[in-house]
Amino acid sequence: MEMGSGYGKWRDTVIFVSCVAVAAWQCFYVALDTRLGGLGNVFHEWHAVAVSVANALVLLSPYWLLKPRWRGLVWIPLSLLTLWCLMQVCYCRAYDDLMPVRSLLMTENVNKTLTDSFLDLLRWRDLLIVVPFLLLPFVIRAVVTEQKFRVKAFSLTLLAAFLFGVVGYYTSDGNYEKRFLYNFSNSDYFALNGLIPYGLCSIHQAISHSHTVTDAERAEIDRFLHEQCPQYHDNRYCIAPLQRNLVLIIVESLHTWPIGMQVDGREVTPTLNRLIAAEGAIYAPHVLFQTGHGHSSDAHFIYNTGLLPLRDDVVAVNYGDGPYPSLADALKGYDCRMMVCDDKGYWNQAVTSQSYGFDTLYCHDQLAASGALKRHAGVDDAALTDYAALLLPQLHQPFFLEMVTMTMHTPYPQDKVRHSWILDSDTLNAEARSYLNCVNLTDSCIGAFMDNLQRNGLASNTVVAILSDHTQLYRNRIMGLTDYDAVPDDWGIPMIITGCDTTLRYEPVLGQVDVFPTLLDVMGANGYPWKGLGHSLLRYDVRSAIQPRNMSVLGDSTALTPQQRQAWDISRLLILDRAHYFKTDN
Repeated sequence: MEMGSGYGKWRDTVIFVSCVAVAAWQCFYVALDTRLGGLGNVFHEWHAVAVSVANALVLLSPYWLLKPRWRGLVWIPLSLLTLWCLMQVCYCRAYDDLMPVRSLLMTENVNKTLTDSFLDLLRWRDLLIVVPFLLLPFVIRAVVTEQKFRVKAFSLTLLAAFLFGVVGYYTSDGNYEKRFLYNFSNSDYFALNGLIPYGLCSIHQAISHSHTVTDAERAEIDRFLHEQCPQYHDNRYCIAPLQRNLVLIIVESLHTWPIGMQVDGREVTPTLNRLIAAEGAIYAPHVLFQTGHGHSSDAHFIYNTGLLPLRDDVVAVNYGDGPYPSLADALKGYDCRMMVCDDKGYWNQAVTSQSYGFDTLYCHDQLAASGALKRHAGVDDAALTDYAALLLPQLHQPFFLEMVTMTMHTPYPQDKVRHSWILDSDTLNAEARSYLNCVNLTDSCIGAFMDNLQRNGLASNTVVAILSDHTQLYRNRIMGLTDYDAVPDDWGIPMIITGCDTTLRYEPVLGQVDVFPTLLDVMGANGYPWKGLGHSLLRYDVRSAIQPRNMSVLGDSTALTPQQRQAWDISRLLILDRAHYFKTDN
C-alpha cells in the first residue's frame, strides 16, 4: 500500500514536471520567435527561460488541488496554450505583434482567406510547439489513487514559481513599474513578463477599453489641434479646386521595392512605372505603414479620416460607427462610392463605408452577381477593376471612387491568380515569385482601369491616388535572409498620386497619416476645416513618422517629431470621444 502510494506520488510529480516543461517551452518559443530573435538565441535568453518556467508553474499549479481522477483536465489548458502559441507566431509574422484579446472575438473575419493565410504562415520550426505537446501522452497515463489534496505540493510549486520569478523578473535598473506598465507592444510585453502578466494585462485592456474622455482631456484635444495642427484654407496647389474626380486605389500589401524592378529583363510594374514618370505625379516611396491590430482596415481608416488608429484595438470593428471627418465629406457634392473584393461584413465594412461618407458600397456579392468574377476566372483584382470600369459611365461627375484590391493578399492561391513569366523564373525563390507574380497581375489590372478612364474621356479630369495598406514580404526574404533580418529600408510602401498640378518625388520618410492632408491639397478641398493629424507634403518637409508598435521614430527627428508622437494620444481620445467631438463640423 505504501509502495503504491509512493509510486503514485512519484508518477504525479513526473507528469506535472513534464506538463510544466512543455508549457514553459511553448511560451519561450513564442517569445523567441516574435521578439527575441529566433531559435539562434535559445541559449542567450535565460531570464526569458526563468520567466516562462515561473508562469508555467503558476498556470498549472491547480493540478495539485484537483482530486487525482480529475487531473487529466490538465489537457485543457495545454491544448489551448498550444493552439494559442501557433496562432500568435503566425499572427506576428504577418503583423509584427501578438494578437490582442479582443481580436480573438472577431468571428466575422474568419473565412477561407484567413485560414489559408494562417496555414501559409506556418513554418517547419513550429513543430517545436506541437511535438512536445503530442509526446505528453507517452508520459501521462491515467492516475487514479486514494491521495488527498496535496496542498504541500501546491505550496512547493508556488515557491518554485517565486524563485524562478526572482531570477526572471530581476532587472539591473530595478524599474519594475515601467516593466509592468502596458506602454509598449504586446510581443515586447510578453517576452519581458510572460504569459500570466500578459494575459491579465490584455484582459484588463479589453474590459477597460471604453474610457470616458474627461473635460480636461477635451481641453487638451482643443489645445493640440489649435497649436500643433495646420490651420490653413487656401488652395494654392490646385488650379481647379473641387472640379476633378478622385479615384483612390488601396492596393493590398504593396511594397515599394518591386516598383521599377525587373525579372529576367522585364518590368514587374510597367503601369506604376509609367504613372510615376509622368508629369503631374507625386511619388513618395518611403511611406511608413502605421496600421495596428486593424491591419487593412486601419489603413482605410487613416486614409479616409486623417486620424491614427488605436494601438491596442480595432477601430473599424469596435468604433466603426463614427461619426468621423472624412475625405468624402470634404469633397462636397461628390458622388462617393466604395468598392471592395470581399464580404461587406469583413472588417465591418458595411458600417465604416457609411461612417467615411460613401453613398454606396459594392462588395463580393456585386462582383459575383455581375459576372465579373466568372469572366476573370475568380481573379479578384481583375473583377474589381472591370466592374469599376463598367460603373464609370454611370457615375455623376465629380465623383470619388475608392477601390480596395485583394489579389496580393497572402497566400496567393493558384486559382486566384494568373500565370506569368515571373513564376517560371529561376532567379527568385518560390515565395518571391508568387508575390511578384501577384504584383504584376494587380499592376496590369490598374493599367486596364486607367485605359478605361481614357476611353470614357475621364483621364484628363481625374486624380488617381494609388496607396498601399501595409507590408507583406520584406525584401530581405527574397535575398535569402530570415524573418529576423528585415531593416527599415524594407518597410517602405508607396504613395502615387497622378493628375496633380504639381510634380514631386519625395524621398524622405513620411507616415500614412500624411496622405489625407496631401490629398486635400491636391483636390483643392482645404475649405474643409479638418486637415487630419498629419502634414501635406506640398507644404511641409515631413522627413519622419512614428511607428505604432514601440512609438520609435523612423527617419530624421525634426521639429515635427514631438507633434507626430503626441498625435497618437490625441487620436485615441478623438476616437473614444468621436460622438462628442465630431458631432459638429469641427
